[in-house]
Amino acid sequence: MNNNIDYESIKDSVVYSFEEYIEEDGFTASQSAAKVFEEDWRDLNYNAFTRTAYYICVAIECFKLKEIPDFVYKNLDFYINSEEFKNEANEKDIEQLSQDIDKCIQAIEDGDYKVIKSSFGAKSRIEYILSLKP
Repeated sequence: MNNNIDYESIKDSVVYSFEEYIEEDGFTASQSAAKVFEEDWRDLNYNAFTRTAYYICVAIECFKLKEIPDFVYKNLDFYINSEEFKNEANEKDIEQLSQDIDKCIQAIEDGDYKVIKSSFGAKSRIEYILSLKP
């Protein structure tokens, strides 16, 4: 991963990936989230900032589709409340991520979504991906 990756690049990557997976491949929100984690595992696992950024961006895309996989939802509170990432990015990126964290909080409060149950195998695969070191 480029040490200079910024929040906007992560966000653009997630949005583009979701558009491609949903519109072109016919994936669900759960399949799209898993695919983003799988495809971008090196960047995702680079540090606390990139992991939080990916998690929040994936969650926002899922909320837009009104369904969020349980493997994202169960850890969302941790990433929303984490302060660890603030030491690993510049002020502009932290501000943009903080604004999107607020969007996630609002989406959770609105409650206009379903939590989609994933298979044990899918959850295990995501946990494995999140445990990898770049």
